[in-house]
Amino acid sequence: MSPVVSVIVPAYNAAEFLGGAIDRLLGQTLAEIEVIVVDDGSTDATAVIGARAAAAHASVHYFRLEQNGGVARARARAVAESRGEFLWFVDCDDDWALSALEKLVAAARSTGADVVVCGAEYVYPGQRRRLTAPFLADPITGAAAFSLLLDGELTGHLWNKLFRRSLAGEIEFTPARVHSDLAMVAQLIAAADRVAFIDDVLYFYVVRGGSIIRSGSRRAESLLLVEQAVTNAAITLDTRIIGSNSYGYFRLRYVLLSGLKDALTGPYDAEERDEIVAELRSRLTWRLVLLTARRGDWKRLALAGTAKLSVPLHRRLLRLAAEQGAA
Repeated sequence: MSPVVSVIVPAYNAAEFLGGAIDRLLGQTLAEIEVIVVDDGSTDATAVIGARAAAAHASVHYFRLEQNGGVARARARAVAESRGEFLWFVDCDDDWALSALEKLVAAARSTGADVVVCGAEYVYPGQRRRLTAPFLADPITGAAAFSLLLDGELTGHLWNKLFRRSLAGEIEFTPARVHSDLAMVAQLIAAADRVAFIDDVLYFYVVRGGSIIRSGSRRAESLLLVEQAVTNAAITLDTRIIGSNSYGYFRLRYVLLSGLKDALTGPYDAEERDEIVAELRSRLTWRLVLLTARRGDWKRLALAGTAKLSVPLHRRLLRLAAEQGAA
């Protein structure tokens, strides 16, 4: 009998967390699951732990990629090996409710949804913060959910969403170091007929010091890959989306402002930095700047306005924001 859910677990040098994650997944109140671990060329004991778990449990499957190729490639291999009706993507250093899959699948069954979105929390040392996400009592179309994604009301995280596996047949697994989740979510939602929401907090994203979302890695190239993936997904729905305010707002937030921040604070040499900054500023139009004012997004209005007017002024604003965030 095929499992109801295939849980996708990419693992890279995850020996500290992998065993516990597998145990917690096997403890889910929904029993009809398979756990697919793809080891992305780890150099620690991840291989030993993954192979041992697969040998001990028929519902755990372990695959190893000999060279590290990034989380997108690992997820692509896991999806290719999956057999479940639904897919759930987790990170092995996070946590989740033991009833998570039971509740997500029940919502999918009762609504006929292809995607189910649940509540989630960020877990910081000594602090928790609820993930900002909509809760809608009735399912919406995939096109409506895509608009919420562009507007920033629906986040681009994979882990607080259950996906019907058939949606993944045609997507590209964008090889981006950052925001690869967003590229996948955009494609999967664009392919969905119905998207449902439940308010239950079922996933806990643990923010650690070495997390990619907090690291100073080079992000500009990845952001361009994500932009292309989201653009392609939008085109499959309606080519007019590309000219919409929602799409412009997405580009401003995720590509232009994020790319400028990366270029001005990341590990680039001066020539490379100047080239990236010039390219991004040339794409930053006053129309996009004014979109932030129309939406009452005053923080991004200040960032976009200074970026358009003066690089030194924008740099000072970024420095001030970083100091306030560290205080």
